[in-house]
Amino acid sequence: MDAPDPGPRWDAVEEDAESTAAAYRERGWTAIAGHPGQVNPVADAARIDVLLPGSEFDAALAAADEAAIDGVDVYAGAADGAVYRLVVATDEAAQVALCVPTYLASDDLAALRAAAEAAGTLTVRLRPLDDRDHVEIAIDEPAVFFDAPEA
Repeated sequence: MDAPDPGPRWDAVEEDAESTAAAYRERGWTAIAGHPGQVNPVADAARIDVLLPGSEFDAALAAADEAAIDGVDVYAGAADGAVYRLVVATDEAAQVALCVPTYLASDDLAALRAAAEAAGTLTVRLRPLDDRDHVEIAIDEPAVFFDAPEA
């Protein structure tokens, strides 16, 4: 599967993930900012696979093991045929935040949206290169991801 080009604004989206995680850390939270190597839509599974570096994945897995994610916010942007979403998954009680930047080709959105609407959820799956484990973030209201402004 060929990954889409992350486009010219990808660095800014990763910086947004870093600054969002830093804001949570300043409040005393455990916050992980992702730096994906690849982001791939898996439309037939209503899922987005996000490949993280090993140590970063391990930190996300450890944080997720201590948490019961109960909130997901999505921040959006678009440029030159790419759509960007910063997914911020949180557990208020455990004070854990996972800040995961994603990018997709605009052309991939329709099939992914149809599958997510049929499933009733969109899953963002974090994984390491060796696929030894994964962390799943469920977006139970997929419209939050897809209806975000794209301009």
